Amino acid sequence: MEVSMFHNKSNFSAALSNQFRTSASWRTGQAKRFKHDSRNAEAAQRLLELESQIVIQDEVWKHLQPLVSGSACLAAISETNRDVGFRTHPRDFAAWLENLHANLIRG
Repeated sequence: MEVSMFHNKSNFSAALSNQFRTSASWRTGQAKRFKHDSRNAEAAQRLLELESQIVIQDEVWKHLQPLVSGSACLAAISETNRDVGFRTHPRDFAAWLENLHANLIRG
């Protein structure tokens, strides 16, 4: 039996917050490196905005919880964050969660 990496919404939300900040920092570095591409700075800003919106409804958590175990979950979060501002443009945190869910079930 695989142990869930995130036992509850609180742990998962805290991990997401950390991953948003880490990804935003990475995008800021990319923006300095690739000054001609404004998408990196815009993506960094958007990631911080999404981080400030983290709220996971109980109904959503019921669907996510079985999927957020092991290192595959962190890889999916990273992939979902890398997509922001490039392949996806989530309107809000709920839309970002939908993208994460798609990456988790595809993974």
